[in-house]
Amino acid sequence: MEIGTNTHGLVTLAVTLAAAACGSPGPRPLAFGTEQCAHCHMTLADPRFAGELITVTGKVIPFDDVGCLASFVATGGVSRERIGSLWVSDFAHPDSLLDVNQAVFLRSDSLHTPMDYHVVAFRQGRTADSMRAALGAELLSWDQVLRLVAERPGR
Repeated sequence: MEIGTNTHGLVTLAVTLAAAACGSPGPRPLAFGTEQCAHCHMTLADPRFAGELITVTGKVIPFDDVGCLASFVATGGVSRERIGSLWVSDFAHPDSLLDVNQAVFLRSDSLHTPMDYHVVAFRQGRTADSMRAALGAELLSWDQVLRLVAERPGR
């Protein structure tokens, strides 16, 4: 009976590892000062505004501005079916990347971003609420950010 229990445990472990391997790859640290934005081709300089797209094959595509990432996605820089995951820097904690679906976005003309999209990302909660109130910023979802950049002239 002990052999069956051990075998069951090994099978469970193997299935769990296989499922984890099939998930979307996570973000990797960006190389500020050396890597270029895939959309505007500027060198990544400020971690507060950065983002990255990870393809289903694990290729990381870097961006220096949340708006550059959104514009790249909105214009089909990579087909939707090839996108594994999308990540943005938490403006309040730039060493922390957030999945775009877990982030909230603030838009305000007083936010000076690298490519003047005026959009930054935050983890949902008090910090985002306080910053929104202090700046009189508009609160956006990722889908709203995509629509915003799609409407921008000369995108």
